[in-house]
Amino acid sequence: MQFGVCITPADIVRISLATRMRPSQFVDTVQDYPDRERKEPSLLIGGGRQILVLKRSSGNVCSFYSPEGCKIYHYRPLLCRTYPFKGGMENMRSRACPSQWVPEGSEKEQYGHDILLYEKELAEFQKFAEKWNSNGGGTLTSLLAQMMKP
Repeated sequence: MQFGVCITPADIVRISLATRMRPSQFVDTVQDYPDRERKEPSLLIGGGRQILVLKRSSGNVCSFYSPEGCKIYHYRPLLCRTYPFKGGMENMRSRACPSQWVPEGSEKEQYGHDILLYEKELAEFQKFAEKWNSNGGGTLTSLLAQMMKP
C-alpha cells in the first residue's frame, strides 16, 4: 500500500459524510507530472498543477490503511474499488499485482458497476477541473469548500 490514492470530488463527499471528517483531515495533493499512470484531472492549486490524493502516513502509506485492512472499506474511493482494472476488466496491467486475475460471479458484477460509476465520476470531475482551472484555480481550502457545496 505504498501508492498515492487519487480521489475525485465525489469520493471526498462520500468519505466526509461517512466518517464525519472534514476533507482537510484526509485530502492532500501531489504535484502533477508528465506521463503519470493515472489520468485523474489536475487542478490549479497554489499556482501549480496538483492531483488530489488521500493523505498518507509515515512510510507513504494511505492514512486509512491499517494492518487489519482499509478503515473506510465500505466507502473507499472508486479508484480502490476498481483497482487494478483500468478501462474495463480486460486490462489489468498493474505494478502492484503480480499475476493476472479476473473476478467472477457477483464480484465481477460489482467491479463492472464500480468501473462504470468511476468513469462517470471522472467525467464529472473533468468538467469541474476545467471550470476551476479556467477561473485561475485557488487554494486547497477554497477548492474543498467548493466541492462540499450541495
